[in-house]
Amino acid sequence: MTEITDDRAATPTRPRRIKRRRRLVLITLTVLVGLVVLLGAAGGWVGSRALTAKAELEKAQTLVGTLKTQATAMNFAGLGDTSTMLSAATGKAVDQAHDPLWQAAEIVPFAGANLTAVRQIADAIDVVAQDAVAPIATVASGLSAASLKPVDGKINLGPIVELNTALATASTALDSAAKSVAGIELDGTIDQVSAAGSKLSTMLDGAATTVREVSSFTSVAPDMLGASGPRTYVLIFQNLAETTALGGTAAALTEVTFDDGAISIARQASSLDFPWRDGQPVVAEDPKLSALYTQLMYTRLNLSTSRPDFPTAAKITQAFWQQDLGGTVDGVISIDPAALAHMLGATGPVAVSTGDVLSKDNAVALLLNEIYFRYQGKDGAYQTDAFFAEAAKTMFDAVTNSQAEPQAMLRAVALGVTEHRIMAWSSHPEEQKIIDGTPIAGILPTTNEATTTTGVFFRDMSASKMDFYLETRATLNTDVCTAATPTFTASVNLHSTVTDAIAVSLPRYVASQAWGVKQFRTEVFAYGPPGTTFVSSSIDAVDGASLETTTDDLGRPVARFSVMLTPGQTSSVTAVFTGPAGTYAAPELRTTPMLNPTAVTVDAPGCSTAK
Repeated sequence: MTEITDDRAATPTRPRRIKRRRRLVLITLTVLVGLVVLLGAAGGWVGSRALTAKAELEKAQTLVGTLKTQATAMNFAGLGDTSTMLSAATGKAVDQAHDPLWQAAEIVPFAGANLTAVRQIADAIDVVAQDAVAPIATVASGLSAASLKPVDGKINLGPIVELNTALATASTALDSAAKSVAGIELDGTIDQVSAAGSKLSTMLDGAATTVREVSSFTSVAPDMLGASGPRTYVLIFQNLAETTALGGTAAALTEVTFDDGAISIARQASSLDFPWRDGQPVVAEDPKLSALYTQLMYTRLNLSTSRPDFPTAAKITQAFWQQDLGGTVDGVISIDPAALAHMLGATGPVAVSTGDVLSKDNAVALLLNEIYFRYQGKDGAYQTDAFFAEAAKTMFDAVTNSQAEPQAMLRAVALGVTEHRIMAWSSHPEEQKIIDGTPIAGILPTTNEATTTTGVFFRDMSASKMDFYLETRATLNTDVCTAATPTFTASVNLHSTVTDAIAVSLPRYVASQAWGVKQFRTEVFAYGPPGTTFVSSSIDAVDGASLETTTDDLGRPVARFSVMLTPGQTSSVTAVFTGPAGTYAAPELRTTPMLNPTAVTVDAPGCSTAK
């Protein structure tokens, strides 16, 4: 019998296998679709949080701008409110960036690098808001503009001490944040993230430096104001009608004391109260400086301001005061009538016993010219000095007891410091070290790192008050930003505005003691930038002008010219310096803060930024 095979019996399992495969595929597809949906949802979640973080960080940036505006306007109450909003914004940004899905997404190629950088940026900004801005704002919000004003001649030192504590905390936080941001990996991030990281790094470095400097000052300010015992300072009133490199001769001096913030005037004197010490310098003489400025700088108090370096003038003044009048001088402060005029703009006009009213509009002319026409007798010098002394005391009282808005007074003082018309020096080394790095120090830069500074300074050598009628211009031409070995050409123009009509009316004390109204002599000192070399000079004058010497001072080459001017005459001198190959910052031309401000021009092609 033939066996019959049923093919259907051999394939009963195939449909089941196919079904199982289909089910597996279906399950796999379902899982994949689920994963896609899940990832899409996660991506949407992370994207949403990223957008929220971005919005909060942008809000924080706006609030930082508000803080700056409020600080400038002394809106201290507003600082506290804005700081609270800033902390809320940065805190919310950090919350978004620390979501578990966000951190998980940081492993995703490309997107992850951006998410990590944004998280780290948010963390750094939050540290600044919470640990730097908030402590300062907390102290500041408890202040008012009125709390910063002297009351009955006394400064409240409490807020300064509190602010110093807050600044110290802020300085630590800013340094930490700056270090964190510097370590953020920005390679591989999109342009917006990379730019934000770089900008934040620059801002934090600048803020950390600023807060550190302010903190350094507030740390010593209480002691400087007598918190640890009385301090005594000598205030120099510079007479700009008789020019010296720092501004003018030391005409009138006032002793000011600080005792736990209480301010008072003690003794007053004029340069006439300090005997000439010709042949006997009041401090150890530097022969090189005596050759440049003559020994008179060391022997006559009024010429102590001859060198463009305020610490030199301050030490000479301190020695004169302590030796001739006695007592201990903890520091020296200098101010001139132009700076006083700025301050009168804040205090308003003040009256003196003569019936005169000093205002921002008439102070310079009255103090530096008109008063000499009033007092022309044999006692004229003593009468004018007495007037200066009373004017100084009256102004001092106005500043320490006035109802002037603190913002206006701070702006006036800041302008005086910027113009180098207000300078200060401390005999305490730890305090002077802090002052040295500020514009109030009256010190020329010793390097070319921050600015490449050329100097042009003047000194009257006529024993006159003729500089009320002197106009000056100074021009610096340099290729420092385009040449490997730069050249610096300083050109100086001097013009006498004296007319024949003015000349015949000048009091004897104003005209030159040597030549009367016929002519007067001005010295011009051209200082090259540090590290440069003097190479040549030229003179364009009718007569009586010469290059007297070349030397070095303050780490710079110096050329000294002597220029004689007759009424209406104009003369010019030029000094040329060259520098070696190296790195130079943008050029600057520093000049004497004259009664009639010197017109300054810097011609430096290619110098829109530092070289």
